[in-house]
Amino acid sequence: MKSFRLVTFSLVGLTVVLASCFNSGKKPMPLARVYNSYLYPSDIANLIVGNVSKEDSALIVDAYIDKWIQTQLMLKIAENNLSDSQKNVTRQLEDYRTSLLIFKYEQAYLNQKLDTVIKMADLKAYYDDNKDNFVLNETIVKALYIKLRREAPQIKKIRELYLSNSDEDIKQLDNIAYQAATKYDYFNDKWIPLSFILRELPFPIANPQREVFEKRYVEMEDGDFVYLVRFMDAIPSGSTAPFDYITDDLKQIVLNARKQKLISELEQRIYSKGQDDENFQVYKR
Repeated sequence: MKSFRLVTFSLVGLTVVLASCFNSGKKPMPLARVYNSYLYPSDIANLIVGNVSKEDSALIVDAYIDKWIQTQLMLKIAENNLSDSQKNVTRQLEDYRTSLLIFKYEQAYLNQKLDTVIKMADLKAYYDDNKDNFVLNETIVKALYIKLRREAPQIKKIRELYLSNSDEDIKQLDNIAYQAATKYDYFNDKWIPLSFILRELPFPIANPQREVFEKRYVEMEDGDFVYLVRFMDAIPSGSTAPFDYITDDLKQIVLNARKQKLISELEQRIYSKGQDDENFQVYKR
């Protein structure tokens, strides 16, 4: 968009202009004009705060002026092309103001009253009462994933260890794989979506049901790398999500429920007080 600018101000220059205008009492020189609308230095007096260089302040002012021009041009086009009824936004503005003020008050009230401490027992109780609502939309797994170069040292030993059920072997694998592997992730104590593993592999798994739930491991090779995956556990899509997989979601659900309860109680108290104090009256229903 081509911009039309009368002057570019640095932070110091803008301050001088403002001071001289206010001291002299004269109408200040505008920064820009669009039709009969003018942008004055006083309109952007609070635009730049903090320790900003002259160069940066000039860029900020320039950007603001360009945006102001664009907005005023669009506003003029809108005013010229909308009917009087379309331009009458008084009710919409009042509705927006009402909603915004109520929302701000509710947020301030919640900041004061909301108990954000959530006990694990509360989460577990909610989970047990609502298990049917927590259904997996994809398979989740606990898995071990290794990606290493075909010529990586001790690759033969790694192939042996990653299928072992021995804690000692897994510890040994940790020590070797962290040094030899390009990527090594061990999700033994954390559920993850199967898709997280699949996207790390060079090819799709031909038979996920067999590989994940029966065979329990996958080995692949491409030109440069070897990929090893061991599935420690798996839960298929459509099953109830385990508690430890959705703990964060449960916290948010419980917290939102508390918020709704507080707001509902607040609204009821305000209504009851207004009724008792005869602050409102219904003339006709």
